[in-house]
Amino acid sequence: MIDEKINNSLRELEQGLKSMESARKQVEKTVNSYDGLNSTTAEYVSKLGTITTKIQELVDTIGKDYSQKVKAFEKDRETVINAATAATEKLSNASEEFKDSLVDIQTKLKYSLIVNAVSLVAIAAILFFLLK
Repeated sequence: MIDEKINNSLRELEQGLKSMESARKQVEKTVNSYDGLNSTTAEYVSKLGTITTKIQELVDTIGKDYSQKVKAFEKDRETVINAATAATEKLSNASEEFKDSLVDIQTKLKYSLIVNAVSLVAIAAILFFLLK
């Protein structure tokens, strides 16, 4: 009976050791997986950092280009406004001069009509007296 108890105890001990060996292997696999995951995660984080840096450089470059384009646009806009203002002023002056010349022509035509009317009346009066 003691032999049997010893054998049973040895079997239980063997089962316990097998369970411990299995648990040890699981722990090793877990540790190895963690190390691999840690390495992969560190590489991923490093690549994300590089991407973030590149995106920030791109944003900075686009911002500088935008600022330059806005300045150039403002300068061109100012030039166009000045040219349009000058052209409008010249057109206004030319229109005013044209209006003044039309007024002069109108005045001359009025005087010409008056002179022609007076001349016609004078000729008619002379003809009337001559024919009488």
